[in-house]
Amino acid sequence: MARTENISDVLTCNVGVVAGYYLLARLVSPLAIDSFGLAGGAPEGQAGLAYRLLQLALVFIFTLRNANRIPEGPARAWGVTEHVIIPPIMQMRRGQDVRLRSNLQHSVPIAPGFRDTNLRIAVVSICAYPVNHPLALPKVTPPNRDAYTRRHDYALRMHMEPPVIGAHGLGVQHAKLATVLAYLQSNEFDWVAWFDCDSILMNYERTLDSIIYQYAQRKVETPSSKKRLPPVCGQTPNPDDQVKGIAGRWLDSWIQEEHRDEAAVLLSPSASQEGGVVASAAQFGSAQGRLEEEALVLDFPDGPLRARIVREASTQRLEWENGAVWTRQVEEAEQDQDQDQEATGDQCREPCREPSDPGCGPELLDPEVDLLITEEGWGLSSANWMIRRSAWSMEFLHDALTAAHVEMSLFGDQDAMILHLMNRQALEVARRSPGDPRELAKDPIDQHAAVIPQFELNAYDALNALTMDCDSFVEGDLLVTFPQCKDAEGCNDVFELAADYAKDTEKPLIRDAGAWWLRREGPPQWPRYNERSSPALRVFGPRPVIREVFLNEQNRRRKREDDEE
Repeated sequence: MARTENISDVLTCNVGVVAGYYLLARLVSPLAIDSFGLAGGAPEGQAGLAYRLLQLALVFIFTLRNANRIPEGPARAWGVTEHVIIPPIMQMRRGQDVRLRSNLQHSVPIAPGFRDTNLRIAVVSICAYPVNHPLALPKVTPPNRDAYTRRHDYALRMHMEPPVIGAHGLGVQHAKLATVLAYLQSNEFDWVAWFDCDSILMNYERTLDSIIYQYAQRKVETPSSKKRLPPVCGQTPNPDDQVKGIAGRWLDSWIQEEHRDEAAVLLSPSASQEGGVVASAAQFGSAQGRLEEEALVLDFPDGPLRARIVREASTQRLEWENGAVWTRQVEEAEQDQDQDQEATGDQCREPCREPSDPGCGPELLDPEVDLLITEEGWGLSSANWMIRRSAWSMEFLHDALTAAHVEMSLFGDQDAMILHLMNRQALEVARRSPGDPRELAKDPIDQHAAVIPQFELNAYDALNALTMDCDSFVEGDLLVTFPQCKDAEGCNDVFELAADYAKDTEKPLIRDAGAWWLRREGPPQWPRYNERSSPALRVFGPRPVIREVFLNEQNRRRKREDDEE
């Protein structure tokens, strides 16, 4: 622990540190790591410690500045490569996301327009591009921020020049830490929201207050907290809920009995297609599929295969048309939830619309929650986040800035935030409770931080969401962000289309658009959407259309190559 707290000492042998985190993750959750996140509690989000240890290993892979690869020599010497770290992280994140969204069902629902006028909130961004820079963001982002903050009477702090606050000689890659810290220290604001310049606010009706009240709630740990609650009023059936009914580990009858457990098939909801299914197993890799009435269809390389779903009291079976049978034991908790669902009947819960509603005031907030942050494909993201003014917050930002700006300049702001949110915390759990499965299952991230669903603060454009297997922008989401979109020729039309959508006051949005209980990925309803337009596809998708375009282009390219040969 002391070794990783001193960044300068750590980087004398950073590949060794990568190996150390990886080996420790294997020691605490061997099945989760060796199965690449397909077993050992990882699919259910029950391998939190191992997941965070792998993220810490990845931070030190980034310091190598070698395209996220460990050089062959050190990799061989230390017995570790990026291939045993990055793929498990991406798979284990799915399990963490399932757990996160399941817990959300037990929270007090907050309407997207909820506003607590007693909260002093600032929106902070830096769009410091050289004069005459070809990228459109310096022209698009400032009016976008201004229109949104005026709508809700938030303060706007938009920096159009390299910032000088916070630290002498500060690099751009560390500027956000110093800038946000300075605004917290000013005592002007209760909360500060940081948004990267390439994030365009899309739903001006969605408040930051609603996100604070939804995700900084006090946690209620009671025996009844896991019972299924009535749905939120207006909540529509979610196709992913049907998928969750068959999600889990299945044993394949075609595998010898002594090897069935290690070759179990994991079925989980698809992150790239609503109502879709992903099947993963060592023997065939991964296959996409879908539910069709009382059947599951998986698309394998040799063609689609169909299975009839058979449900019994404590067992489910998938009877495949090729003769194979997969079986799964239904846990008691799942059976109890089904009974709870029947018991709730036609009841529903009204969301909080203002602090004066019963049970919706400031007493709902947990005074220990100071940071709201999201995760994308590879872990925590520093693109867009919100932080409360507190002693912890200012110390955290100061320590992260010191790590990145003073101790190790190869650290980006995201690396430093990850280090100070989970390094000491994860290592203490590993030391204190090496054999306690309950402790190993928990997420050891600092208790002052709350990881929230990615779509709430960091929805990706549809193309990046497809390639990174994470949340894509859906109409109603607060914003859309465009990772690595830096080419003016390919990106300006995309930025401008997103900004046009944002300021269109006539765009069709349902009541409570943006609420987690109404969010659905599908074809956009905006009249100006055109699926033949590349910028429209990039912003809105939907992903099945982008996937089809990508596959068609891939086939055309292969055909051209074959013709040339």
